[in-house]
Amino acid sequence: AGLTMHATILAYMFSLAKEGRVTVPLNPAMPASNNVPFVQEYIANLLKSAFPHLQDAQVKLFVTGLFSLNHDIPAFKEHLRDFLVQIKEFAGEDTSDLYLEERESSLRQANEEKRKVQMSVPGILNPHEIGDDMCD
Repeated sequence: AGLTMHATILAYMFSLAKEGRVTVPLNPAMPASNNVPFVQEYIANLLKSAFPHLQDAQVKLFVTGLFSLNHDIPAFKEHLRDFLVQIKEFAGEDTSDLYLEERESSLRQANEEKRKVQMSVPGILNPHEIGDDMCD
């Protein structure tokens, strides 16, 4: 399961909360209140306790972005990835795994283009490497 799939699921969850499609009050202390501020505050507190090195402005910006970018999956994914990179860089971890999907896609595309070029020049590929595209 890649970052794109996780970003899509998260974006959908935030859009449900933002659009008011979650009709059950999530805050037991204030049952008549709007769910969005409660979810924003809950996520911010969760992130602050999990990552105390983050500044309040960073957390606020991230949480605001989760709700404002939830209809644009590529932008949402970039927002999520940027936040994950901030966390991993602080911890001194490798961030290359966050770009794995894009690298795999570009490699796949490069291999397809290389194969097309090879197929266009007679004799480069062995006969057994060429598909049965010939019709008799």
